[in-house]
Amino acid sequence: MYISRLEVRQLRNLTSVSLNPCRGINIIEGANASGKTSLLEAIHLLCLARSFRTLRTSHIVQHGAPRLTLFAELFSGPIHHRLGLQRDTDNRLELRLDGRQLASRAELVSLAPLQLLTPESSSIITGSPRGRRHFMDWLMFHVEPGFHPLWLNYQRLMKQRNSLLRSGKQLDTLPQWDRSLISHGLQLDTLRKQMLEKLLPIINDYSKQLLPQLDLQIKYRQGWRAGVSLEDALRDSMPSDRKQGMTTVGPHRCDLVFESNGKPVLELLSRGQLKLLVVALVFAQMKYLTQRTAKQSIMLIDDLPAELDASHRQLLFELLRSGCEQVFITTTERRLLGTEIEAAENKMFHVEHGQVKEVV
Repeated sequence: MYISRLEVRQLRNLTSVSLNPCRGINIIEGANASGKTSLLEAIHLLCLARSFRTLRTSHIVQHGAPRLTLFAELFSGPIHHRLGLQRDTDNRLELRLDGRQLASRAELVSLAPLQLLTPESSSIITGSPRGRRHFMDWLMFHVEPGFHPLWLNYQRLMKQRNSLLRSGKQLDTLPQWDRSLISHGLQLDTLRKQMLEKLLPIINDYSKQLLPQLDLQIKYRQGWRAGVSLEDALRDSMPSDRKQGMTTVGPHRCDLVFESNGKPVLELLSRGQLKLLVVALVFAQMKYLTQRTAKQSIMLIDDLPAELDASHRQLLFELLRSGCEQVFITTTERRLLGTEIEAAENKMFHVEHGQVKEVV
């Protein structure tokens, strides 16, 4: 899937923008606060119905405007799609695909797999377990048709269990909720383990290309004590769960541990090397996605290549050409990206004061 035409109206300082990106690599150059990251935000919002910069719609809609509007024409092979999004300041969302209103955000997300790399992407490794669960579940969503409904049902059951724990009422009904929670939770855990087992060799291949000195090991933590059944773990955690009013064990608490020779990679890698490891993780995801579904991803990169040395920058561009359907990269100066961007098939756009012009 790739975007052949993009229109943005009233998003931050982008009052009225229209561009025709190429299928390959698109360079978006501009000074800080010119609107180049807002252009990436528009694509992210169009493909995922949410911003990667804020949760508050009022921060995205241009000041004084009642709503923002996005429109794109996309191609998936020979199939042509028209996608529109409108978001009001009161957070009302409308999504349309080929003239019909989309019933769910999940239908939108499944249309065009999207990846994002920013200077903050190292939080996959350095941040909370939630980001690492999202890393696993992004791939599960796109390659396992049964994952999303299973995940939704598990979340519903857990919220009901938590509600009972907080209220302290009808606790005698907990066993019946636990039976369903355990059944769904074990299925989730199995799917994640199976996926990770297949993904690890691909991650190691990319890791060796980008960080040949690193002997990477990734360990899966299931979210409850090893060697104990989920049923026993829930029973053992009941005093703590009742005190906290929440379910403290289960696949919603799973995590990944990144090590090298028994030590956390955080103790061994520099900030630049951590970014390269994140690149390896993301490209492994995209390759696995293509192997399983034949889909390729749209990639958004906000000012990341400028932090890489020349050899790693060249390698990144080679990976982008072979692993992505379409790429959008922001930069304050084209020269910071090196000569790799000069290929004839690339397109360049200059952003200034919210205006976007193609550089011919």
